[in-house]
Amino acid sequence: MKKLGTLTITAILLISITVFTLQNSQIVVIKLLFWEAEASLSMILFTVFSTAILITVIAIIPTIYHLKKLRDQSQKKVKSLVKESEKLSEPEAKNIMAEGQVEK
Repeated sequence: MKKLGTLTITAILLISITVFTLQNSQIVVIKLLFWEAEASLSMILFTVFSTAILITVIAIIPTIYHLKKLRDQSQKKVKSLVKESEKLSEPEAKNIMAEGQVEK
């Protein structure tokens, strides 16, 4: 059932792109300083959107790796704290809390 939904969404998306391309096929001129180019409006829009997505993905990659590194460090810290708490017996833990060595 999931494949049918994915296939349906893909078909609708492809039909929409085709209709958009056919309706926006007129040639436009792009001027940038001393540079000039001619292309169809749909191709220019596709290129601009694709470039924007690519730049966004490239900009986000360092943040993703940094967050994964922080997650891994946090998981290691949690595991070490769990092991440490398992080593302590209940009376020892109460003594440590009473002495103020660990915040509540």
